[in-house]
Amino acid sequence: MAFSFFFWTAFAATSLVFGRAACGYICPLGAYQEAKDWMVPKRLRRIKYLKIIKYIFAVAWVGAIVAFVALAGGYREINLLYNTQSGVSVESVQSWFTFFTIIIVILLPAFLIGKRGFCHYFCPWGVLNMLGTRIKHFFRWPSLHLETTGQKCQQCHTCDRNCPMSLPVSQMVQRESMRHDECILCGTCADNCPNGVIKYSWRRPQG
Repeated sequence: MAFSFFFWTAFAATSLVFGRAACGYICPLGAYQEAKDWMVPKRLRRIKYLKIIKYIFAVAWVGAIVAFVALAGGYREINLLYNTQSGVSVESVQSWFTFFTIIIVILLPAFLIGKRGFCHYFCPWGVLNMLGTRIKHFFRWPSLHLETTGQKCQQCHTCDRNCPMSLPVSQMVQRESMRHDECILCGTCADNCPNGVIKYSWRRPQG
């Protein structure tokens, strides 16, 4: 088992307590996209049925891991430094080429489709966090989430303009439910709300 196995397993497991906050605060793929969005902002294009791709990727990714482990007869050792024999994993021209290819694949949807385009339509790891978030909502145990007081909202739509995931935050506020599969709990809406309508909470979700 390599470090990436533990990283992505822990990444998905955090959703059982922190929802999709790992997507907002830990994921390096999201960081690349947000850097691009800060320098070259572009509104997200809504493309019908395209989101199904990330669900296909998620099933294929998990299925491939299970299949390879089964064919290998299970895990036999833990090697957290796998493929880092030279100290870093990009010690050769080929490694650098692979690294930048991954970055380009992540950034292309953001340039062509808009803000966090890769997250919205292609990210398989986000799907696992969505599943974990739904599980925690189902059992309604105390966990990190956003809450709102809709009566205080002045409909300035500052939250809509600043949301990195291009969510209809003002509509969520009006129905007094901040629950949304694509919400990464980054807190941008809470930070930018001039009336303090949105806030983090750790108690048992109300709805």
